[in-house]
Amino acid sequence: MTHQFPALSPEQKKELNDIALQIVSPGKGILAADESVGSMAKRLTQIGVENTEENRRFYRQILMTADDRIKNYIGGVIFFHETLYQSTDDGTPFINVIKEKNILAGIKVDKGVVTLSGTNGETTTQGLDGLAERCAQYKKDGADFAKWRCVLKISATTPSALAIMENANVLARYASICQQNGIVPIVEPEILPDGDHDLKRCQYVTEKVLGAVYKALSDHHIYLEGTLLKPNMVTPGHSCPTKYSPEEIATATVTALRRTVPPAVPGITFLSGGQSEEEATINLNAINKCPLPKPWALTFSYGRALQASALNAWRGEKENMQAAQNEFMKRAEVNSLAALGQFEASSEGEGAASQSLYIENHAY
Repeated sequence: MTHQFPALSPEQKKELNDIALQIVSPGKGILAADESVGSMAKRLTQIGVENTEENRRFYRQILMTADDRIKNYIGGVIFFHETLYQSTDDGTPFINVIKEKNILAGIKVDKGVVTLSGTNGETTTQGLDGLAERCAQYKKDGADFAKWRCVLKISATTPSALAIMENANVLARYASICQQNGIVPIVEPEILPDGDHDLKRCQYVTEKVLGAVYKALSDHHIYLEGTLLKPNMVTPGHSCPTKYSPEEIATATVTALRRTVPPAVPGITFLSGGQSEEEATINLNAINKCPLPKPWALTFSYGRALQASALNAWRGEKENMQAAQNEFMKRAEVNSLAALGQFEASSEGEGAASQSLYIENHAY
């Protein structure tokens, strides 16, 4: 039998649990504003805006300075390294702006995906080297949680047992290093929506991946009450000819989670995975209305599904700032309602909210 040596003090455990619970307070979710410089280039190019540091800063300012209602909908913001150290026009650091609204700051700490040799194009995520030092610095600079994304793909030959095991172990090492530094790790094993697989296949793979992740977290003595999970919803592949209802997606998702995620985990913050803004909200609402017992908070950690309409409204023009904030607030509010299972779909199935946000083989 392996032996566990004390990893965290009771005080450290309490701090981690308090942070996790605050982020997923009822009706609150996460704004993922951690797009890399390259990812922001793709977003800005789509609306005809040059990818400069100033444009990136100004756009992030639109999100950070949304009015005080935002504190009812957003419990945490995930920053990219650049954004964590940026400020508003008047020199107020973004991190101070959100903390004044009782919103916690998070930081993306992985260094992107790299090919995993010996597999059919599968990947693992790099960035463990120097992670302890970076976490210590980020904690000092005001970050209370972190994000690390691993990526798996469904095909005839993937995900392989090797890729599942490797990514599970990388997530566990990352989680361990974060917790040692007082940072709550968001564990993100994303199964991409690429392909034509059906709902049943996605559910099966999701269960295998999450089962392996929680085995690895257990092996590494991770304090589960001080973590959050950021998984994909169980959905068919983007090219699947069969269309499934939100209720079918919800049942498959909750069933997969019930079979794999311990009740000790405070919250599950779904990624939107290329769904349109509207789809991501409707499916989150269906998940929360699913009649199966759900021992965790089930909420959102959306990037594109909170920002697409806002970006479209802004289009790089300073005078559009208010219009962009209004769109962002609208998305934050409906997703807050969906996290409570109280969203009522209206005739909003027009315009940007219903546009697909799918990008094949999506990388940050």
